[in-house]
Amino acid sequence: MIDNQILVGAQRQAELEAAKAAFFASGGQAVELAGFTYKPLPFRRHPEPAQKIPKGVQQGARQQRSKERAALIAEMAKTMTCREVSQKLGIPQNTLWTMSQREDFTFAPGCQGKRKTPYTDAAADAKLAERITALRDVGLTRHQVEKRIGIGNGTLVRILEAFQIDFPKRGERREASSREAS
Repeated sequence: MIDNQILVGAQRQAELEAAKAAFFASGGQAVELAGFTYKPLPFRRHPEPAQKIPKGVQQGARQQRSKERAALIAEMAKTMTCREVSQKLGIPQNTLWTMSQREDFTFAPGCQGKRKTPYTDAAADAKLAERITALRDVGLTRHQVEKRIGIGNGTLVRILEAFQIDFPKRGERREASSREAS
């Protein structure tokens, strides 16, 4: 197939050479045309931008209410946290924070980490203490008691400390039994 393409190309080349020779024999001359010259686009003239006129601050009823509200929130912020003010007034916390930055006041700090005053019920804790002592006497471990009652380790430790229940950890129990055997 390549041979056929070579033959066809050679045949076309021969026809072109014959046409050139006939053109020059009849008195034709080759004319060299000018190439393409680049002409850049014309410069565009844009009008100067108009200066924006700043709007004056309106001192209307709305601005007065906003200042009164900011003063109320600043007064509440002295004794309350941002979350407490948000819940009391129904305003989002991020709005309160931006207002505090704009009006230059700070909120009372909240407790970080664990709750300082845990929400506990004395009667419910007493019932849990009875159940814990009963399950301890049966021979369950601390982990088994937690799973059986459905409480966490923190709650178990809190009740053990509050009611002074002796519920040794697994390692402490082994040490006590090994001392008795000796």
